[in-house]
Amino acid sequence: AAAPRRLPRLGSPRSGAAAAEAMPVSGGSGEQALHVGREYDSAGDDLRGLLQGASDAKFDFVVIPLFGKKPAALEGEYELLPATASDLSADSKTWSSAVVGTLSEWLDPGPDASQKHRDFCREALEKELHWASHLGVYGILLPPPLSTRCELYAAALGRQMLGGICTTQLMVRIPLVRECTGGQVDGWQVWNTFRMLCDHNVRLQVALELTADLPTSERELERWFAEPIRAVIVPADIFLTNKQGFPVLSKRHKTFLMELFRYRVQVIIQGLTDSPGAEAENDKYLHYVARLFQGRPPLTSQEQFELPYHDYLQAPLQPLQDDLESQTYETFEKDPVKYVQYEEAILKCFQDMLAAGKPQPLAAIVVGAGRGPLVCAVRSAAERAKADVKVWAVEKNPNAVITLKHRAKLEGWNNVEIIGQDMRFWDAPRAADLLVSELLGSFGDNELSPECLDGAQRFLAKDGVCIPQRYISSLTPVTSPKLWNDVKNYNDVAHFETAYVVKFHQAFYPSKEIKECFTFEHPNWELSSNDRYAEIEFTPEVDALVHGFAGYFHCDLYAGHSVSICPTTYSEGMFSWFPIYFPLKTPVFIREGQTLRSHWWRCHNDRKVWYEWAVSQPTPSPVHNPGGRAYHVGK
Repeated sequence: AAAPRRLPRLGSPRSGAAAAEAMPVSGGSGEQALHVGREYDSAGDDLRGLLQGASDAKFDFVVIPLFGKKPAALEGEYELLPATASDLSADSKTWSSAVVGTLSEWLDPGPDASQKHRDFCREALEKELHWASHLGVYGILLPPPLSTRCELYAAALGRQMLGGICTTQLMVRIPLVRECTGGQVDGWQVWNTFRMLCDHNVRLQVALELTADLPTSERELERWFAEPIRAVIVPADIFLTNKQGFPVLSKRHKTFLMELFRYRVQVIIQGLTDSPGAEAENDKYLHYVARLFQGRPPLTSQEQFELPYHDYLQAPLQPLQDDLESQTYETFEKDPVKYVQYEEAILKCFQDMLAAGKPQPLAAIVVGAGRGPLVCAVRSAAERAKADVKVWAVEKNPNAVITLKHRAKLEGWNNVEIIGQDMRFWDAPRAADLLVSELLGSFGDNELSPECLDGAQRFLAKDGVCIPQRYISSLTPVTSPKLWNDVKNYNDVAHFETAYVVKFHQAFYPSKEIKECFTFEHPNWELSSNDRYAEIEFTPEVDALVHGFAGYFHCDLYAGHSVSICPTTYSEGMFSWFPIYFPLKTPVFIREGQTLRSHWWRCHNDRKVWYEWAVSQPTPSPVHNPGGRAYHVGK
């Protein structure tokens, strides 16, 4: 199933020198661009004139109310009174590319409304959505739910979305903090309740309104970075005035907005005035936002590489079962960190062997040699250690073997013998002093490194060394509506019982705890079982909706040299592995301080290895992937 269609962005890019030039309301677009709109209290009698004024003021789009004033009585039959005379107020291209329309602010009847009031609001919502869809506006901005008791509003909207009445994107306005009867309510709690009542509908996005008061903790703000925020509404009245008389945001507001820029949000400035001579003052707000955007640090080369992979579900590689392609080898070989660490570990190993008086030539076997990067690391380490080393490069992929033989001839690998066989069935001519491999997956053992190395250790001398020596997988709960909805779009159980390689981007980690799961050590002379079970508990620091778990690994190569994608020990600059994502069929809502208890199994039979996972607290979930029915790694 295809992912939801991504609509084009409004307006023209506001980046670099372009920010200083006049920009039409409906111009070009770009992934690394900022688009700023202005919200008006009224569309007025001349929509074309309003659009021209917005264009002259360098705004990219406008947000206007589509309907008139609030009716005197919220019962009876709702009479639709558009704020503009008709759809002829603008041409269809302008409606669809430059106008976001807001619906009436009173559409949520609240939990205590009478039947007549509820019916009136439901009918109004239906008619207003019909009219907005008829206009073909680029976006529809829904009013905020009054509180977490928004069942009637969510149900009415859900019916309309299910019926296909809305042909454009829907954004619900959510203030960061909302004043309600009895005190302030956190906007995330309102949004979370509303989206769950709407069955996590992927078409429902957030227009997040900054408020003068912000949530108390930084974790409450960070929680928003996982949510589908399409636009950020910045009211003019939350700005402060600096010593030079220019509007600026407070430090926390500024930091939060700067972080939101990483998620390609649009900005809507609200509350500007249209009094005579106000243009220069209004321009200060626009330029301030543009300067913040331009002040972002440039992307590093690693960030540029990772950009296309953000929140993109990938099936884990199965190199034991499938032969890798040339492009895959080439991508991994460009890693600037991994092979440096391997070479340093191998160098230290050779130095220790020579210091211990091991007779030369030393024997090194590279299993899963690929196109030869580890062979180069062994040869380079041997030269630096001034050690005489004989190398066997074992690779089952016949296409990679051709490359190995070509490199051996081209680069003069006189001390290397290339073996085009499966390591599990090849017999080594002598016991090896060193066994080197890079069979790790994103979860450490998920590409069957334990099974492969257990089979290959028969080559190893009793005092021989295996590199890597140990690897540990680890887990943490993750909030990611984007990834969960992408899995949901497949519309089957199997995809919720599959693990995915993912570069997490639009994600939040409700617990700062990253806990160890499975550990494997080599050589495994006792041939202990590679099946595992772990029970792992987490305690979130903030209320959250958990969509699954992010998995990592840390690998000890030799004598303090390691490679790791675990955030606590991450190998800076390494990009050979992205984390792994284990989804949950049903997201789990958990309160701050509650216990999230998870269960993890690694199982096998004669043909395959697989994982099973489940949550038992705060609410039990089914065991995912029993018997490897949906996802497994073939032997």
